[in-house]
Amino acid sequence: MVSTKRTKIIINVSSSYLQQASPSAEEIANNDDLLIELLLRLPIKSLLKFKSVSKHWLSLISNPHFSFHLNLIRRPTSGLFLCNSYSHLLPEYDFINLHSNPSRAPFKSLTFVNDPSGIKVLQSCNGLLLCNSFRGRGRDYNSFRGRGCEYNYYIFNSTTKQYTTLPPLRVKTGVSRSIFGVNLAFDPLKSPHYKVICVRNCDSLRHGHYQIEIYSPETGPWRLSGGTFTGPTDTNFNRGVFWKGAIHWISPSGTCFYFNVDEEKLRDMPMPPIPEEWDERRRSYFGESGGHLHLIENYGPGGAVFNVLEMERDYSGWFVKYKVDLFGVATVFPEMIRNHNDPEPGPEELNDYAFSVLCVAREENDEDSYLVVQIPKKVIRYNFKDQTFKKIHDFAPSEFDAHEPELERVDVFQHNESLACV
Repeated sequence: MVSTKRTKIIINVSSSYLQQASPSAEEIANNDDLLIELLLRLPIKSLLKFKSVSKHWLSLISNPHFSFHLNLIRRPTSGLFLCNSYSHLLPEYDFINLHSNPSRAPFKSLTFVNDPSGIKVLQSCNGLLLCNSFRGRGRDYNSFRGRGCEYNYYIFNSTTKQYTTLPPLRVKTGVSRSIFGVNLAFDPLKSPHYKVICVRNCDSLRHGHYQIEIYSPETGPWRLSGGTFTGPTDTNFNRGVFWKGAIHWISPSGTCFYFNVDEEKLRDMPMPPIPEEWDERRRSYFGESGGHLHLIENYGPGGAVFNVLEMERDYSGWFVKYKVDLFGVATVFPEMIRNHNDPEPGPEELNDYAFSVLCVAREENDEDSYLVVQIPKKVIRYNFKDQTFKKIHDFAPSEFDAHEPELERVDVFQHNESLACV
């Protein structure tokens, strides 16, 4: 057992201090195994600072083996990036702190050398962000899918502020002209290398015919994976969720898929049935947290009572993991009631509720797991076990004006502190 006194010696160490260190401090500093054990227990922000202590410390902390062991220590999601505007010259992001000790926002907006006009975040995955140019280059933009435009794509670590530019995804003519989605797959417990999955429309005359391309810094340029496949034209391939080594995509009306990145195989994903009175899914949340895949579909008249579903690990189906009742939230924050057909909040048949689920956050102790919900002007943290809740964020008036029209269609991305290399 390392004493608290010795731990403090290491935590407060500096280059000048080491020169005058006591024998016990020097003994620890010269014992790599002991030093690594101590460093692994420090916050990642401290590790970034300690890289400058010495070349030796820089080498230890930058070593891929150190990063691997660091990833074995589970760290909860520290915050959420919430896009509050795409209408300005630069996309802007609010940062929602999820830790009890608030930290500074990693960024408000992003610009890289190749894209001074701004960067848009597309996906977060285990500490890395997939981004692209906010404005495409080349021919005029004529589709929200990116048809006719070329973008720069990036992998960005918002903790270390390092980024890399991916090889160009050219907009092609003829056989494959449209990029329908680009997704990031990164599991630091398996490999230090990420993979990027691109879904293209492979037939300009027939909609719903797709092909997958893969890029990895480990293997080199973009390459085709497998043959073509067919799928619903409303599948949102730009909103994939990475879980258990696979990218998962949802179609509002048809078959849903997941693509196993290592095996490079596409499979159907089982989904709950759509109620008879509805033509398509009412998906309000789809995401991963703590090694679990979650889905929320809200068909209720008012929407304040719903279930959080979890996928079985063998893909045999979904089960109800949590039950949510937001009537208590509406009582404390009546601004989330849209239709005041009754002077008192509820029953749900009489009112509609303005909210958007931002995140299902799974903690190591499941009793501490919670839901992050945006309501007008605020963000609420709702505990699943006892249904208690508290406000964790206030939007500035200008930010709220941008949020309110899109309350049910926000872009939100998890921030997980990481030393992963890009």
